[in-house]
Amino acid sequence: MTVNGIRLHTLDWGGEGPPIVILHATGFLGRIYRRLAERLRAIGHVYSYDQRAHGDSSPAPDGDYTWDATMRDLEGFISAMGWSGIRAVGHSAGATAIGSLANERPDLISRAVLLEPVIFESPDAPELGWRNPFIERTLKRRRIFDSVDAMFANFEKKPPYNTWRKDILRDYCEFGTRPTSDGKRELKCAPEVEAKFYETARDFDGLGRILRCIAPLLVIFGARGDSLGASLSGKVAGELKHGRVIDVEDAGHFVPMEKPDYAAEQAIEFLSFGPPSRSGRG
Repeated sequence: MTVNGIRLHTLDWGGEGPPIVILHATGFLGRIYRRLAERLRAIGHVYSYDQRAHGDSSPAPDGDYTWDATMRDLEGFISAMGWSGIRAVGHSAGATAIGSLANERPDLISRAVLLEPVIFESPDAPELGWRNPFIERTLKRRRIFDSVDAMFANFEKKPPYNTWRKDILRDYCEFGTRPTSDGKRELKCAPEVEAKFYETARDFDGLGRILRCIAPLLVIFGARGDSLGASLSGKVAGELKHGRVIDVEDAGHFVPMEKPDYAAEQAIEFLSFGPPSRSGRG
């Protein structure tokens, strides 16, 4: 499927019922949310796609790696599929895109689960303090590995991957890389592209869009220190128009990689019923 000049690699996970779309975090790809997708098949037909220049999707011809472009790709994907009023589950920047589009196009997204959305109150806010270190670390990231096994061995004891479920980390090492001409493995998402998304994060008001959203939203934050949005959990819980917030103990930014079954259970419950009677904490 081509959307906004980007060939989007799409995965059809199967299931019966209305569509549910999963949108991944920056630097990753739809394939590693396999456990979440498999569980969500109990309540709908599940799809995911790789964002521009991620996974097996094509790069942006114009080099546009902004958060607005991510949201517009989601809008284009839903429209190209001929859908309206879908349910969606997003992680990190994928959650921000879903919550933001649900605000701008409530006809396209009827309700959604946002796992650790990337949000901040202003471009100079302390909760955006991760941005520059992320950019620097990403640009220095190793991109070539001797094999899938070598990558797995390198990552399994290093944060943030050391808290992931091993099968999910294995999927990332296998499907998040491609073979090189000399038999090694190379990251599918180039560090320069990932860093560009981090660089442009400050230009996108995801928090404002999410708080203005009239569609029901379940927002899940990890309570551990590596969460990117936990400091705003109280504000979101107090100001969200329709929905609720859950803070997950012993989880960080990678909730769906650390606790995929818990994330799936919460998503299934929330996406299966009508709008909540009030906003607040769950």
